[in-house]
Amino acid sequence: MACLMCGTASMFYPLAFAEMDFMCSNATSIKNQCFYIMKNNSTVACSQFDYFSGDFESTARKDFNLICGREMFADMDLSLMLSAQCISAIFGNFLMDAFGRKPVFILSCWLAALSSLGYLFAPTIQILLLLRFIECFALMLLLFSGILMMLENHQVQYSFYVTNSKSYLYGIGYSLCAVVSFFFRDWRSYVTIRLVIPSFIAAVLSLFLVDESLRWLLQKRKFTEFDLVVCKMFTSNNIEIPSSFVQEINILKKQAALGNDYTSIFDQISSKVSTLKFWELYSTGKTSIWMGALALSWIGCVVVYFGMQFGRELFGGVQIHIYFMISGVADIPGSLFQLYVAKNWGRKPANVVSFVFCALSLLISPFIPRNGYWIILLYITAFSTKVFITSAFTNIYMWNAEILPTNFRGVGIGLGSLCGRIVGIPLPYVKQLSKMWAPLPAFMFALIAIAAAVTSLVVPETRNQISPDDIEEFQVFGTNEYIVLKNKRLEVLRKNAKILIK
Repeated sequence: MACLMCGTASMFYPLAFAEMDFMCSNATSIKNQCFYIMKNNSTVACSQFDYFSGDFESTARKDFNLICGREMFADMDLSLMLSAQCISAIFGNFLMDAFGRKPVFILSCWLAALSSLGYLFAPTIQILLLLRFIECFALMLLLFSGILMMLENHQVQYSFYVTNSKSYLYGIGYSLCAVVSFFFRDWRSYVTIRLVIPSFIAAVLSLFLVDESLRWLLQKRKFTEFDLVVCKMFTSNNIEIPSSFVQEINILKKQAALGNDYTSIFDQISSKVSTLKFWELYSTGKTSIWMGALALSWIGCVVVYFGMQFGRELFGGVQIHIYFMISGVADIPGSLFQLYVAKNWGRKPANVVSFVFCALSLLISPFIPRNGYWIILLYITAFSTKVFITSAFTNIYMWNAEILPTNFRGVGIGLGSLCGRIVGIPLPYVKQLSKMWAPLPAFMFALIAIAAAVTSLVVPETRNQISPDDIEEFQVFGTNEYIVLKNKRLEVLRKNAKILIK
């Protein structure tokens, strides 16, 4: 539900703020001009406007007259969304670690529901944008906490599929927006069906169906709550709790209860684990290049993925509802493509191939005629672009997590996402480049995708590799020295684990 809500929320900008043709009221003027000519050939600025129904009967641009110098308020929506996601990425890990995954999930679900309800009564564009900022902040927290609970309550071998399922649901929510907006052409009706109703349903269900992360409960030594969640998982599936499982749980509890004594065992392996600072990831030239290349991949994913919302600037001639419907559906084959390539060939090939084919699709699109049967080819190009950028976006989450040290993994993904979204904040204004030269936005996005593909070649492959646990292992990752160091430490871990169980 969280992924569906985030998918629908990302479509607010292109649908609620869709452009409409207009003309000055009670005057003879040219369409889409902000003035009219008097009999003495003088020009007068329009004070009232008539709007023409096209793809929509009403949008936020019409209700708040976001034309003739006020367009910046509409363009601010996507920037505010990315800014809210930046702030959520910064504070999200702290909130989830301090208060738990479940409280953050439930609170953010209700916050998103209430803010989306406020859209229906927003009297000014400023209040609408404030509510939009709150909603995007809440939805990002909702997505992070939901994925984290799924990962921490599933076995490691299933984490690959858990992260991929996010993209499937995100794409379904994306497509549903286009379908709903096709039948409900007024933006407030669209918002009610697309977000308000699902948000409140999710908020109510979250109170009864969401379970806290088992790993977080163990870490915080909340053993009573831990037992309740485990019993609920088994009883809801009509499975009797095996005695061997109870024994393993008791060992985990004993490890968690030992606290500092347990931690000291691992400190004997590497005293640097507890003192890792994020800037140590840039301590050598090699690791700095890796982090820079990963950051550029994040930027490429965010810029191109959210840049796809400029359908008419990138693929002029497409019908907006059809475009966004196929764009949402493309998330599913994109995730499947990433799943196959990353699992069989590796994370690096998945990243390079996805960005290269995405760039090729963007470079081809400006040269396709915008009439006749050529429109079909235009839709195919738009579909393929979204498929490959979705594949790259899904892949970077996995690749970034696998290459970073354990105690920096969550923060590292947050920083990567933050880097991409900071660069993406001025993204709404890129579409203005199409007024200078129509193919310019597409060429710009293609260049960023190619740069991300080329630079990612320097990052080590993580397929079938054990992730590093500290900065020392990270610095030699991908070399024979790393294999030797990892084997030595794993042997020490096995000996200490036997001592601990005894």
